[in-house]
Amino acid sequence: MSPPYTPKVDVEGTLYYPYPHSLNPLPNILRHGLIPVGILAALSVGATLTLIVFILWRVLTWKMHYRTFLGYNQYVILVLNLLLADLQQSAAFLVSFHWIRTGMILAPSTPCFAQAWMLHSGDVSSGFFVLAIAVHTFYTAVHGQRVGHKTFASVIVCIWAFAYVLTGIGVGLHGHQYFVRAGAWCWVSETYEQERLAFHYIWVFIVQFGTILIYVLTFIMLRKKTSQVFAQAQQSGNIPNVATVKAVNRITTLMTLYPCVYVLLTLPLSAGRMWSMAHGGAAYGDAYACVAGAMITSCGWVDSLLYTLTRRRLLRETMPATSSRRTRGSEFDNEMGSKGITHTRTVTVEGGQMMDTLSLSPINYSRANSGAASAPHTTDYAYEHPPSPAGSIEPILSDQRHSGQNKTRVSARSQELSLEEQEKEDEIAPLPPGWVRHRES
Repeated sequence: MSPPYTPKVDVEGTLYYPYPHSLNPLPNILRHGLIPVGILAALSVGATLTLIVFILWRVLTWKMHYRTFLGYNQYVILVLNLLLADLQQSAAFLVSFHWIRTGMILAPSTPCFAQAWMLHSGDVSSGFFVLAIAVHTFYTAVHGQRVGHKTFASVIVCIWAFAYVLTGIGVGLHGHQYFVRAGAWCWVSETYEQERLAFHYIWVFIVQFGTILIYVLTFIMLRKKTSQVFAQAQQSGNIPNVATVKAVNRITTLMTLYPCVYVLLTLPLSAGRMWSMAHGGAAYGDAYACVAGAMITSCGWVDSLLYTLTRRRLLRETMPATSSRRTRGSEFDNEMGSKGITHTRTVTVEGGQMMDTLSLSPINYSRANSGAASAPHTTDYAYEHPPSPAGSIEPILSDQRHSGQNKTRVSARSQELSLEEQEKEDEIAPLPPGWVRHRES
């Protein structure tokens, strides 16, 4: 039987729900246990907010740092949205300082509603973005294709909308009785156990188990596909692009860290909720709640630390490097030139005709400009094709027999005109100067 909401209790002239929907006074274990929760929440809010501002500033000033608009980098945008979700979740636990100061948790009240809303929406949305990172990594690493810009943006909007719908639908059905004191903070009332399961528990469990399953499949299929590429290469005598294979594996490993953090830090609270459901809604101890709360509110600062430590590697693997004319010696340049997983075009000149092949591989910009001929009558040049908002990429791990690639043989003059038109249409980097000079010679 659910505890009643009446009779209300008077606290300093205002009526609130009775125990357990409110808690007055706050026991010592919560008064002391909520302090580290609040401190870690403040750390997460500061870290995520700082990093969000930094990323947005880099997006707005991308021309000063990169050769491609940073907003087209889907990995960065997914991390940015995860940080926004973490910010909401961490901000919810800042209300713990209010409960410590007043010495009680009271509902219905503005602080209680704000904490419950931000905690519910932040928890669900962060889980969805963790799952989105897992699915995106699987799609790009295994299938080697880039999600279209419109599709990607639509998914981002739908995730936020769905998270807020799951949070608001209970409020719309039950009003102020929905968000009350629930353990060491405010959340969904224990009266609405079915709503907890339908609008929160089941989605968190789907994210946790789904993410683990997706990454297991990703590594198994990626390992299998990599082995097939090298096996086919040995049979055909063509050497696969080892740098590309390694880059894809590195990106997959980097993006795995975020779901791992989410699962590890949310597992104690999820386990406690599962135990509570299995025991007829029995509450777990206040000390356990404080430990679980401290861990889940740490998602923000841990994710921020992960991105800070892996940012250079992630951008180096997924972004074209900064133009040397703007920032010589940029953080993405090295002595061997700029490298990154980009869309490249190889132009081969043979006997007055050219073959234009589109492929995905790391590009060395300094070497691409050198224009050195590989054979007396055959010259290969690779030049960068920066990602576009609606663009896609060829399979990352494919055999070297040009299966699925677009190869066209035309006269040298018509192909030159076609390339120039394509460059203008796609807004790609111009052909290296040495290309035209060598072809005309």
